[in-house]
Amino acid sequence: MEDVTDRLWELAATGRLGRVRPGMPLAEAEDALGPGVPHPAIKMLGPSASGYPYRWGHLALFVADGRVDEVALEPTAPVGMETFLEGLRQANVPFEPYPELSSGQQIAMRTKVGAVAFFTHFDVSEDIERAGYYLVYVRNRVA
Repeated sequence: MEDVTDRLWELAATGRLGRVRPGMPLAEAEDALGPGVPHPAIKMLGPSASGYPYRWGHLALFVADGRVDEVALEPTAPVGMETFLEGLRQANVPFEPYPELSSGQQIAMRTKVGAVAFFTHFDVSEDIERAGYYLVYVRNRVA
């Protein structure tokens, strides 16, 4: 599989991952990705469970009424906010602050296609060499 950071930039720039996009039937997404792992609520409630994800590792598709409502992808390793935003700049992908999801130690940026990159502040830890803002996920929802 290609680098996940490239896929995060793809989702932020286009609102989709290859053929996978918000609004498509879950069956089509599973044709493209293979079967996902349903959230336990989906297993308990069946198809009537709405808003819960099917997962493929770091990729989650949130589903309602058999359709993908949201595509969300998490990084597999720390990606600093400035590194991620510089990648968007280099690809000429416009973005702006998204105050609805920004507060305190959290910052969200929204791209021209409506995808949101969500960052939070992390202190130094085993995985984080320098304290700062790091990418938590990129997501795009049905408009």
